[in-house]
Amino acid sequence: RIQILFEMSTVDNDGGENNTSVPDSSPKRKRLKTSDQDNPIPATQGDGPVCPICLDSWSSTGNHRLVSLKCGHLFGMICIEKWLSGGAGKCPQCNGPAKKSDIRAIYAKVICAVDNHERDDALRLLEAEKLKRSRLEQLHLKTSMQCQMYVSENTIMRKKIQELETKIKFLENPRVNLGSHFKHGLYLFKRSISVSHEKPCSVFDSDSHSGILAVAKKLENAQTQNGVLKISSIDSYCAEFISIHSNQIRDMKFNPEGSALLLTCSKDKDVKLTCLKSNSNVLTYHTGRDTWCCNWSSQKSNVMFCGLQNGEVLVYDIRNTRDYVDKIVPSKPYQKCPVISINSLHNEEAVSSVSNDILIGTLQGLAHYSKNHENEFCDKVLQEQAGALSSVSYEPEKSMILVTYKPGSKNKKERHVLMKLDVTTSSCEELHSFEGSPVQSLRSRTCLLECPDKDGHALVCAGDQSNNTVNIWSTKDNSLMQTLNFSFDANAGTIVSVAPQRAAGFDYLVVLTSQRIHQYKWNISSMPHEVITIDS
Repeated sequence: RIQILFEMSTVDNDGGENNTSVPDSSPKRKRLKTSDQDNPIPATQGDGPVCPICLDSWSSTGNHRLVSLKCGHLFGMICIEKWLSGGAGKCPQCNGPAKKSDIRAIYAKVICAVDNHERDDALRLLEAEKLKRSRLEQLHLKTSMQCQMYVSENTIMRKKIQELETKIKFLENPRVNLGSHFKHGLYLFKRSISVSHEKPCSVFDSDSHSGILAVAKKLENAQTQNGVLKISSIDSYCAEFISIHSNQIRDMKFNPEGSALLLTCSKDKDVKLTCLKSNSNVLTYHTGRDTWCCNWSSQKSNVMFCGLQNGEVLVYDIRNTRDYVDKIVPSKPYQKCPVISINSLHNEEAVSSVSNDILIGTLQGLAHYSKNHENEFCDKVLQEQAGALSSVSYEPEKSMILVTYKPGSKNKKERHVLMKLDVTTSSCEELHSFEGSPVQSLRSRTCLLECPDKDGHALVCAGDQSNNTVNIWSTKDNSLMQTLNFSFDANAGTIVSVAPQRAAGFDYLVVLTSQRIHQYKWNISSMPHEVITIDS
């Protein structure tokens, strides 16, 4: 508070005081009391240079600089603005009328104000340092990513060098004594790609014509964007995410004609057709029920199948863009459960012009459907309530089926049953049963494929979730040929799917775990006839 002092006396030439009062010429100005005149308060004493509202020192600049009202009382600018904004409309000191337009800046030498130029300079330097630190952090992050990329490339190059050294050893030692050696091929590790960090992946497919790998996943930090991660088989660093569905994708299949058309079905009850060349949606069918699996017809590239949760299978023709053209309804009550596998079979005696015989696997059994002369689907049960199914794989060249059953009360471990199918008589013969893992925490998809050696036998490939390995059996003698080990990698996740891939004239085996996808290349070798274990 600034005390304004008025001297009411004059000083004579001798230095004495004249006590004669001089009347005030302005009637608006109030006289000071006699006691104040007799005992004046020096300007250097009083309450000091502080704002009477917040009791903090004034500053010469900034939002708390010194200002005054029309009545002459002094305040910090931000304080008096807040005071008048609250609707008071009066000076806090004298209760005189006041408003915001009365605020005036004060430039006075005799009033001590805090010089905050140094503080402002320090704040500017602080902001500059923060900006510099942010740029350095971004540079560090970029450098770290480049370093990780170089480390990954270095690892790949080391493995390629090892492969080349192995080939050189084989070339230096000709195969002259095949009596003690068994000539066969094996899968060697090629590369591993991270596909997800949050939600586990469960399904993938590959296109042998375009060399594209598509992995179903949910976009990181997104609620409704579910799609596929498109990966090039030539350059694994060339990958992009394509949003397709609003919910989790349950199954996907590429068109066998090589048009890069991807058929997908999802929990959002939609079946969609997407072109991965242009990354655009081509067709969308709304089923009205939860979809579980999908596939293309092996005989007609324009025909598609979609399995529903109630056991029904819808038949679509891409020439009909509105709805399905046919429907398969199960006849047995226990078959009215989710469909997990659909495979189109070739039957020369089939009478249908839309689709041939169909092999349908549900969670409770396996059935063969064919159309009669009345153009109606009739079924023949192949496996009736033998256990809970998790995967069905069909090998068309040898007409063989691989059925995987989950562990249960009767069988404590997975069973991979190999069967021979006779399409004409709708019957199957069990050839062999391979024992698998005692644990299946996630649904596991196995595969049956023709051996890349083209020597007349097939390979059974199945993941073992108990020890995180992939076992490969040969149907030539039903023996374990090779084991791919993933247990050493803590970031690999659980094995969920195994499938073959053909790209650029080479044969591969692709293993999908919940976090990564691994690719193994088929190589011809000459080694002793024993189980070969490959660490990724």
